[in-house]
Amino acid sequence: MRRNEEDEIQVLGTSKPKHGFVRWGIIAVVSLLIIGSLFFWLFSREEGEPEHIEMVNPVILQDDTLKMDKQARVEFRLDSINDVVLSIYSLQNMRAEMSLQMPSQSDSTVYFVVWAADIRKDNGQILGDFVLKGKQLSRGKRKTGYCAILDGKISLGNTINDEIKDYCITHGGDFFRQYPLVMDGEIQENRLKGKAIRRALAQQSNDFYIVESKNRESLYDFSEALADMGFTNALYLVGGSSYGWWRGEDGIVHELGIYTDKVLPNINYLVFRGFH
Repeated sequence: MRRNEEDEIQVLGTSKPKHGFVRWGIIAVVSLLIIGSLFFWLFSREEGEPEHIEMVNPVILQDDTLKMDKQARVEFRLDSINDVVLSIYSLQNMRAEMSLQMPSQSDSTVYFVVWAADIRKDNGQILGDFVLKGKQLSRGKRKTGYCAILDGKISLGNTINDEIKDYCITHGGDFFRQYPLVMDGEIQENRLKGKAIRRALAQQSNDFYIVESKNRESLYDFSEALADMGFTNALYLVGGSSYGWWRGEDGIVHELGIYTDKVLPNINYLVFRGFH
């Protein structure tokens, strides 16, 4: 009996290594395949364009049912803080786009139009990086603030980095530069002096606004008023007497600034449209 048991133990002992070598061989091959696939994925991702750049705080929501159910409208109110009186226009349920032509007031899908990027005095070209539907029309980074638009959604920021601009070019978006007034709730320092009627594209939570001073203000006082009013981000827009218009809830068009028949080349407009 003892010998049989020893023989049995010997048989069991000699059969294990054969299965063990096969099992570990399979594990090694599978591991090499997994590691190789992982390295290929990592390197191919680094060499190609980024899969996604998050466009934070969009003007519109992604849910298509919300787009269909809610009507676009502009809500207007007057408010004041620090002795600065502000006209505040809340942009509800709209998509944004850039245009080199003033939209017709007869176009009922348009609810707000304002002049966006400045024009150079020496050559009449747009001042700073400007991208229209994926095509870059001007270059420059003297103004570090930016507005990027993709699929009607807006993202505001402050950087000279080209990552967002290049992403807009690749994906057919819009992009322009202006003075940053408020970023992440902090007032931004700018060299623009003097007093004038000021105008800004401002953000509060996920909502966007056009804000205009009723009186002539310094850029710092205007920025401070925006920050104290609770706007987390704000980008300067061409103010003064620059012409624009908006459509009230009753359908009546209200004009901003002063209309002139003399239209400069390369005037560019930030346009807000409804979905209907």
